[in-house]
Amino acid sequence: MLCLVLVAVYGLTSLLLSILVAVTCAGLDRMRTTSNDLLAMRLLPTGGAVLLTLTVVLPAFLIYEPAHELEEVGPFLVALVLFALVTAAAGIVRGWRACVAGRALLRNCGPPDRWSSGDGQKVDLIDIPEPIVAAVGAWRPRIVAAKYVFGACSPEEFCEVIAHEAAHVSTRDNLKLFLFVISPDALAWLPGGATLTASWRAAAEFEADEHATGSNPRKRVALASALIKVARLSTGTRSPLPVLSMPVVLDDVEGRVRQLLSPSRSTPRTTTIKSLMACAALVPLIAVPLYRLVHLFVEALVALGR
Repeated sequence: MLCLVLVAVYGLTSLLLSILVAVTCAGLDRMRTTSNDLLAMRLLPTGGAVLLTLTVVLPAFLIYEPAHELEEVGPFLVALVLFALVTAAAGIVRGWRACVAGRALLRNCGPPDRWSSGDGQKVDLIDIPEPIVAAVGAWRPRIVAAKYVFGACSPEEFCEVIAHEAAHVSTRDNLKLFLFVISPDALAWLPGGATLTASWRAAAEFEADEHATGSNPRKRVALASALIKVARLSTGTRSPLPVLSMPVVLDDVEGRVRQLLSPSRSTPRTTTIKSLMACAALVPLIAVPLYRLVHLFVEALVALGR
């Protein structure tokens, strides 16, 4: 009974939080929100559901549930359990497919030629029809670049492109993207989930541009020029890139070029993570006097539809 209740409560709270996030992200201004803020919002349904289940429902159930009492489970609780298991399985499948697609890209390109930048960053030059320059993989991402992109860019432009991808690697953006993919909640099936992922990708690209170039105008112009060149090479390509990749040209190239050609701006401060962590610390304390009410809610949930 305890296991069924915990899984069902997780399914219910993750569903409600997914709907809340989907509604909230409709008004996001991705230019003013950091990638870490967006990551925190994406992980809220799963993280919040786990927190409430383990720090509120679990102690309330252990304290007030009579020992050795057999109780019939209602169909609504069973439906919530099945929903939670389906969302978890779907997250695992999405993660597995994303990993397989990334490995397939690297495997099908044949042996790469190794190139090193001036700061020692290693890049795999691969034979591929798409003009890809990207960090591929989740745990140990590799920076790969199409050989004809290497030939189309000047040495300075290509170095800035690689510096951009190295910024993704240093901030572990591919691993964060993996968390977006595998999150076991309903947000992955809602329109707001795709919007949130696109907003995070865009924010991560802007931040990687700033990290790679800083306030150096020469570097900013070189990266802007490279973005335009790679974007032109991308015209007409249809093959989808692996999910677990951060291509240098993906979203809002025009906006990124405009930002690079304007004076450097400081990245907005991350506030959502701090707020959520403060709430996470307060929830178990606030819930202590409410354990009796929580248990009554659980009892009603178990009996619903019986």
